[in-house]
Amino acid sequence: MRIRGLITALLCAAGLTAAVPAAGAVPIIDGEYAQSGSWAAMIEQNGEQWCSGSIIGARWVLTAEHCVDEPGAGYSVRVGDVDNQAGTYAAVTDVYTPSGGADIALLRLDRSVSTTYASLGTSVSAGDTEYVYGWGYNEDGVLQRYLKVARMTVTSVGSGLIKARRGDGLTNGGDSGGPVFVDGKQVGVHIAGNKVDSSTHTGIAANRTWIRDTSGV
Repeated sequence: MRIRGLITALLCAAGLTAAVPAAGAVPIIDGEYAQSGSWAAMIEQNGEQWCSGSIIGARWVLTAEHCVDEPGAGYSVRVGDVDNQAGTYAAVTDVYTPSGGADIALLRLDRSVSTTYASLGTSVSAGDTEYVYGWGYNEDGVLQRYLKVARMTVTSVGSGLIKARRGDGLTNGGDSGGPVFVDGKQVGVHIAGNKVDSSTHTGIAANRTWIRDTSGV
């Protein structure tokens, strides 16, 4: 895994919660608290909060490859709640990545988790409104306990990537791997952003066959 301090500027996504945050908590570069997130998955590295993701099947979590690439590290997830401390715990037994090098990964869990899974989609175009979710840092550099969401506008789709510009919020460090939704379908996995006006995601469309062949989803 890349040293966290070096990738913070590239990790992204925003969102917030139906639960009440601690006094003084600030939205990640605006955005708002997510009102629900049964499909949400917080990724832990060696037991510590690390990245964001989504659960797409009973034993399968989707995230960014760079979130789970540190040799020797142990990974686990907290699934199914906007409050990551209330999510169902599961250990990661296997990590799968596509041979083409896309920044996307599938995590196989050690147990089945019953919840409402993210529904995958492939339809996304420039001009679409997207919603990107994550538990990243707030403006004070504090990792968030509660899931956050930012509304952004897709600016381009191509070469396996989705690019978007700031809407009511913007992604921040720690949000990598977070799901990107358009019209209720997950169309992307968040991977990078400049924390000023734009974000980049790995597109589901370019990796849909690999996801299906690997997970059966």
